[in-house]
Amino acid sequence: MSSPFLGPIPAPVTGEPPALDSPEFAALIEWETGEDERHVVRTEDGWNITLYRYRAQGNPREVPILCGHGLAGSRLIYDVHPKYSMARALAADGFDVWLMDMRGRNESWPDGGADETLQWCFDDFVFQDIPAAAKKVQEVTGADGIGWLGTEMSGIALYAMAISNTVPGLRGGITMGSPAVTSPDGEVPGVTTPYPERGETRYEFSMVRHIGPALAAERSEVIDGSFRNQNTDWLVVARYFAHGVPDEATAIIDQFKDWMDSQSMRSRDGSVVWSDRLGEITIPIMVAAGGNDRQRPPAGARATYEALGSKEREWFLAGVETGFPIDVGHDDFLTGLCSPSMIFPRLAEWLDAHVSPRA
Repeated sequence: MSSPFLGPIPAPVTGEPPALDSPEFAALIEWETGEDERHVVRTEDGWNITLYRYRAQGNPREVPILCGHGLAGSRLIYDVHPKYSMARALAADGFDVWLMDMRGRNESWPDGGADETLQWCFDDFVFQDIPAAAKKVQEVTGADGIGWLGTEMSGIALYAMAISNTVPGLRGGITMGSPAVTSPDGEVPGVTTPYPERGETRYEFSMVRHIGPALAAERSEVIDGSFRNQNTDWLVVARYFAHGVPDEATAIIDQFKDWMDSQSMRSRDGSVVWSDRLGEITIPIMVAAGGNDRQRPPAGARATYEALGSKEREWFLAGVETGFPIDVGHDDFLTGLCSPSMIFPRLAEWLDAHVSPRA
């Protein structure tokens, strides 16, 4: 498909940052997501998963879209600035959008709240959190189906959900930066990088809350593997680092390390090797990737796309070779300067055609 995206990278909305120690800087990075409703669903193993609904505007579509985040991530990746919010953009286009915080972040914990002794792994998302959330969304909306939008880890979860059939009514979805098998050169924080260090039960990604906003304001090269400085508004990155990054359980980091060591995607006990069964997937799927995604290099996502059994599948590379003014990175695929005009409309168009047309 030829691309209509010509011209320079769009200019950021935010101007130059104020002094880092100023009240103005502190006020700018304060942020809360702008959902219309909050709901809580309890999983079969006793976790309370929080959902955030952005109601459809105008002529609504047939089924809601449930959105998942990445490793050491949270729902904020979809709504950290009104201009660069995928959740708000899709809702404005008639989609009933639901974000979720999977277990171990923000309010998604068992009764009693956050507990440093608790562990979780990828299997918990596939067999517990997402099925419970999808059921709740369909109950609240009265829909007889659901679509999935997943970045990185939660995009990978779509492959496992489709193979293991854990979500009734799953019509299809989009994965973003989500290879079933990540190549050894992937710069996955905590997995292939020396930071953050492993603790007794957690990898302390949340340390970025203290230094991340300043790194974003200074446009440090340190963060370029997550958010490309050329393709981001500094305020988006500062807010996400200040509010959107949780600590991650050692169990799930160990599972991702196992996948990269074995070059396979498998359940924690090894009984299911999902990466060997991608050909069983028949639901419509768009596999999207940034041309300069250093955490999940796009070649792995392309290989996943080629292995799918879906007749309705599409490959979408956000990069110079497809007409973009820049090779998009990892997290700036969802939050970048190019996203509102070049990515959000493309995803909405595909969801309309394959997953959730107008009612």
